[in-house]
Amino acid sequence: MRLLLLTGVCLVLISSTALACRGTAEFPQVNQQLQSSTLAPERLDALLDQLTQGAAMHEQAHQQGDMSKMGQSIRILDDVIEQMNQ
Repeated sequence: MRLLLLTGVCLVLISSTALACRGTAEFPQVNQQLQSSTLAPERLDALLDQLTQGAAMHEQAHQQGDMSKMGQSIRILDDVIEQMNQ
């Protein structure tokens, strides 16, 4: 019973970290914004590729607890947002 309770607490703590991360919400939002944008097809494809790589890196960072990789993924996200708004 203790083990089950401890496991539940650990899952809540891990998931709350992911939920608090801005990338968890922003990667899907930016993807949706890109999908509905009027950017040139070549530029759109390039930004979607970057965003997909960043999102995959972000997911890996959460799974591995790798804050360096997390920072890289957020920088990719910020770069895509900046390019999208130019």
